[in-house]
Amino acid sequence: DREIHLTMAQTYSQAKRFPEAEAAAQKALDLSSKPGQQEYVLFVLGSIYERQRKYDLAEAQFRKVLSFNPLNGPASNYLGYMLADRGVRLEESVQFIQKALQLEPNNGAYLDSLGWAYFKMNRYDLAEPHLVKAAALVSGDPTIQEHLGYLYLRLGKKEMAQEAWERALKEWPDAVSGEFDMEQAARLQKQLDELKRRLAQEKKAARR
Repeated sequence: DREIHLTMAQTYSQAKRFPEAEAAAQKALDLSSKPGQQEYVLFVLGSIYERQRKYDLAEAQFRKVLSFNPLNGPASNYLGYMLADRGVRLEESVQFIQKALQLEPNNGAYLDSLGWAYFKMNRYDLAEPHLVKAAALVSGDPTIQEHLGYLYLRLGKKEMAQEAWERALKEWPDAVSGEFDMEQAARLQKQLDELKRRLAQEKKAARR
């Protein structure tokens, strides 16, 4: 029963049926008697809260996970990325992500998180090697390509930004993760169209 409720929670979350997802996760938690079982359900519950932007509740779950197991890399990374993506408590964000990377130095998702945290800190010199390595390690992840595009744009590498964003939009329909959804793709397409317009204007002006 516990496994069934856990699967239902994850399925409902992907379908954005969050009240049902929360209820199923809570039921799975009630049926989890061992710390290891509770640890994973709390992680799932935290991700459900995060997807609804219930950030305080999400953080509480991930901290509970880390209280069970300080070496839970996914929880450290998720908590660090959640802070970084919102641009809050960035130093703490970096510490959480670095802790995850100590456990898995070549985890592309963790490298992307650290690069994104440094980007939010305006430390582009530190962001670039991590995002480039993440993109090399993980193929088919539109979020990494989106982040890389933002970095290139800040560095004035507009054509490289265009390439990264075009790759992100090409990859997102087949992406395994549901984090990069249709709404995010639409926002990125709008920014890509604007970038292309600006590049065309610059090229036209250069020919005069």
